[in-house]
Amino acid sequence: MYFLASKSSILLDKMHRSYFEVTCHSPPELKNVLLIDIIKHQSLDRLICNLTIADRCPPKCRCFYQPSRSRTVVDCSRTGRSGLPSALPLRTDLEIDFSSNRLSSMINNNHETKITGNESILYYYSKYIRKLDLSNNSIEIIPDDLMVELRNVSFINLSKNKMTKISRNLQMFNPCQIYIGEIVIHCKCKDIWLQNWLPSFQRKCYNNTRVYCKYHNKKVHILNMTRLELGCRLYNDFILCLIISLAVAVFIVTVSSLSIYTIRFELFIMTRKFLKYCKGIVVPSDAYTYDIYISCNENDVYLRHWLTSSFVPFLQEKNFSVFLPYRDCQIGRLREEETIDIMSTSLNFVILLSENCESSMEMWIKKEWKYAWYNYRYDINREIIVINYDMMDYQDVTHKFLRAFLKMNSFINFSKKDKLIKAEVYSRLQHYHDSVFGKKLCNGPRTRRNSDLDTDIEMKKS
Repeated sequence: MYFLASKSSILLDKMHRSYFEVTCHSPPELKNVLLIDIIKHQSLDRLICNLTIADRCPPKCRCFYQPSRSRTVVDCSRTGRSGLPSALPLRTDLEIDFSSNRLSSMINNNHETKITGNESILYYYSKYIRKLDLSNNSIEIIPDDLMVELRNVSFINLSKNKMTKISRNLQMFNPCQIYIGEIVIHCKCKDIWLQNWLPSFQRKCYNNTRVYCKYHNKKVHILNMTRLELGCRLYNDFILCLIISLAVAVFIVTVSSLSIYTIRFELFIMTRKFLKYCKGIVVPSDAYTYDIYISCNENDVYLRHWLTSSFVPFLQEKNFSVFLPYRDCQIGRLREEETIDIMSTSLNFVILLSENCESSMEMWIKKEWKYAWYNYRYDINREIIVINYDMMDYQDVTHKFLRAFLKMNSFINFSKKDKLIKAEVYSRLQHYHDSVFGKKLCNGPRTRRNSDLDTDIEMKKS
């Protein structure tokens, strides 16, 4: 009938009389009313199709299909229901009204339930529901999974219930799509999302959902609450953990860097020895002019006597070319210039450490130490042998690289017997005829630079 009436309205202006005198028989309020009158008064909304239990209309409910609005209404309001029904009309665009009942849950909890799987008929019909009214009941909890299923419903009314918590799944809804009314909750930091979800005071649907917090025995709108009042930390747990992790990392890096910087000379000496051992470095026979450069306190008479009468002759007997500054320096040449030249062409540096060297204001000895360390640092072939002449402790030495040798116990104590000192010095010297740490030289024995020395040795053998 609705289809006929809707099409007849187009020809209404051209019709001057009712040809068929068509009247309505039902519903009761339209009985014996002319169809032409309904069309004239634009009352097509009153043309509905009542649904019965056979059409799956729940008991005590009024169900009808209204073609003018393309909807099926299920009106179960004020029926005293304490649970949801077991069935609903199998139609699209359902507008369901369960308001003003005694519902305490949105799941089925009565004997009528026959739905298997999910525990609420709303799960099964969620794709058919257009509007849902559950206002003025006793509902306390909104199941999270049910809210996910109802996310496509055009409008949901949950006002005047007993809810004290709000599911975060409401974020899936437009705030104008759901009506909860006024709700008072114990606000916590986890509820801060509501400040972003709720509409501002200026929006037309502001009154749809008004969330108030219990704060110092007062009701305060959550939009007026600060993070501190909601119990939030200045930083969330992730940021706090990140800051702590960064702080710990910075602390570890700082401590490690300071530790490495403090023992940098010791680490360098150890690493250098390890690399020389692993690589088996071979010293070229023609790369250096002198085998040994001796640095000592030239003002110590006893030390000079030991060097001249015992130590240097021993080295020369072993075919080492030795440069002794107070003996071999050229008269008239700049001392520092000559020191740099000689040390740059020396393979080994023997440093005799004494208290007078540390306290002396003479700069030559300290410059010799400086250039010895420079050549040792940048040429892995070279070696430094430290002889602790006055048996000094590392705390008494100001030069850091010399202190590192003493800390590592990489020095020769002068308190030993003369033969032991010489033997230990000889074992630590870098030789031409062997690779580092006793590995054999690939190119054979040392080629001597001094042809006269070769001649003298051959004469002695003959």
